[in-house]
Amino acid sequence: MTLVEFFRAAPVAPDILAPSLWLIIALPLLGAFICGVFGKMMGRANVQLVACAAVAGSFVLSLLAFWATSHHNPETGRLAAIFPNPFGIERDFVRYALAYDYGTWFSVGDVRVNIGLMVDHLSGILLLIITGVGFLIHLYSTSYMEHDAAYWRFFAYLNLFVAAMLTLVLADNLILLFVGWEGVGMASYLLIGFWYDDPAKAWAGRKAFVTNRIGDFAFLIGTFLLVLLVSAFTQQSNAADFNNAGTTAQHYTAALEQKGPVTFKGLEKMAEGLVDGSADKVDLSTPIEAGPLEGYTFGGVMTAAMLLFLLGAAGKSAQLPLYVWLPDAMAGPTPVSALIHAATMVTAGVYLFSRMSALLVLSPTAMATIAIIGALTSLLAALIAFAQDDIKKVLAYSTVSQLGIMFMGVGMGIFWAAVFHLMTHAFFKACLFLGAGSVMHGNGDETDIKKLGGLRKEMPWTWATFLVATLAITGIIPLSGFFSKDAILHGVHHNHLQGMEWVSSLVYYLGLLIAASTAFYMTRVYLLTFEGPRSKEARVAHAHESAWQMTLPLVVLAVLSVVAARYAFGIDFFNMTAQPVLDNFLSPVFSATKRITDASTLVALDTSRPQLVPDYLKAWAVALAGGGAAAFLYLRYFPSRVGQPDPAFIRAVRPLALNKFYVDELYELIVIRPVKFMSFLLFRVVDALVIDTVAVRGTAWVTARVGSALRYVQSGDAQAYAAVLAIALLGGMAYALIQVMQ
Repeated sequence: MTLVEFFRAAPVAPDILAPSLWLIIALPLLGAFICGVFGKMMGRANVQLVACAAVAGSFVLSLLAFWATSHHNPETGRLAAIFPNPFGIERDFVRYALAYDYGTWFSVGDVRVNIGLMVDHLSGILLLIITGVGFLIHLYSTSYMEHDAAYWRFFAYLNLFVAAMLTLVLADNLILLFVGWEGVGMASYLLIGFWYDDPAKAWAGRKAFVTNRIGDFAFLIGTFLLVLLVSAFTQQSNAADFNNAGTTAQHYTAALEQKGPVTFKGLEKMAEGLVDGSADKVDLSTPIEAGPLEGYTFGGVMTAAMLLFLLGAAGKSAQLPLYVWLPDAMAGPTPVSALIHAATMVTAGVYLFSRMSALLVLSPTAMATIAIIGALTSLLAALIAFAQDDIKKVLAYSTVSQLGIMFMGVGMGIFWAAVFHLMTHAFFKACLFLGAGSVMHGNGDETDIKKLGGLRKEMPWTWATFLVATLAITGIIPLSGFFSKDAILHGVHHNHLQGMEWVSSLVYYLGLLIAASTAFYMTRVYLLTFEGPRSKEARVAHAHESAWQMTLPLVVLAVLSVVAARYAFGIDFFNMTAQPVLDNFLSPVFSATKRITDASTLVALDTSRPQLVPDYLKAWAVALAGGGAAAFLYLRYFPSRVGQPDPAFIRAVRPLALNKFYVDELYELIVIRPVKFMSFLLFRVVDALVIDTVAVRGTAWVTARVGSALRYVQSGDAQAYAAVLAIALLGGMAYALIQVMQ
């Protein structure tokens, strides 16, 4: 039986499993509640059991759901994982997917939002990554956090984080996705600042939280623009527009009333309707006739919405200009770094654009911006990683750089390759971070790679797995990172955006430089940590290997870093024209995107596969050049110059990279200080002086003074009242006499 035939018969049929999709989220959410409320009373072992079991149960359900997306009826042999597209006609089915609508969440005016969950091949892959890698990190944490007094709080936060990320991935509409989006932001704040009694660690958590709020605000504005865009489309479109989308006005309007305007399947239909046709009324150049967006074109609003989502994704996925929080996220425990950096929160932006790919390909401007932002972010982070000596900081900037590569793929329209790199990155980056935690655990929490060295013999399991993950991220055949990264670079080089053909060449050559840089700094980290003699400044004389709870996840992740290339890409050097397995597997998810790109000239997508000569050889040569340069410098050049000053070029450049090119200081100068100064002015001048002193206290002062003066008039003495009356009468008579005499 082949692997394909095996997955064609799921243990649980899609129609039976679909109503239970909520359990995938509920299990870790329940685990978070139990650990958080009853954890102190339960004891360490029971808390670990509940937390790990909750994520393991969610993994089993996710595996069943993923399996069910490819289920075929054993009697008829036909695909059973289908459901009617609510926005399409009767014959329109969503294939290789299962979904369930649990009813209305809220309704405001014409906008309705349902609690709907959906699993297709894209979300299924993410479910397995989140729960699978998440379980390994939970298992690892049982040993890593065994001496922490707040263990119950730690596992509660971990479970909460997983539940929020699962909500993000399972949601079938933007609003429910935003709930998970905000949930991972809150959980990351709690986990990064877990050791809140340390002011620096608490500050890092606040920095992550505030930075993400900027992007989240842009996400909301982009969502509101899409709501208005859907409303304008339904009002202005004619029958031909809906025919282009494969539906009718009646079906589409009825689905909007039932499912709401920000359901992903509905947005895909609108995107198909906006493609220019022969008899349609609405396309990207059509002005909006009424409403808040009156006068703007549909294409202009779509571009604005996608750029706002880019800012939102830049917050979660740490891209320029909002990447600065992610390196400081190292303040949390190492398992937190592995969970955030590898498999969950930072990939949310890549998942969002992959899910909304049908909308994104309508805006070459937005795609070019995403690709360029990704390339610049990736290069900047790689250059900063060159000079970092903290092993976790190097890996943190590596994450920023690898996410930039994924954004390059998304921006240039090679969505399946971006998802492929997301998957392989989850494996090897989790392995690297957990390996770094194992190194710290066995070396007295030492993080300075210059104070380690010689760990290859003392920590063999950690060394072997870290080496595999390093080779994977570096891009060495036949490990998975090579194929996922090269698939992106190949697509970036051959795909073109209308009117901006230069973008592909720019991003491609920047990508080659990034690949060489990645090989350099990762080889540097590996050599200084594991090879050579033990540093004389080492915190402990001899390191010790970690417990099996820590080494077993490392082995599993290292194996996945190798085999993912075989089963996701389909390595066959003798048949280089075959479609990659993952490309074919994700084709139902991106079917609407393909129809849009085929019907328009906005984006030209190349579907060819990289060739052994010259594509693979070029990519391998780039990786070997970067790694070889690092090996020469740190095995031969610098050891031979011990006691001598570094060359002038290195002395000039290293401080820039070591201080992160002073980006944080620049933000402090141009953003934080002006905001603080304006806040000071508003507080001292507007709030304290104008409002408190003049408006509030001034009114009270005037009232008090007037009252004090009037108090003497209201004395209660009849003789005084008579005297005042007499004086007033006399004064009146005098005034009247003067008027008469005049």
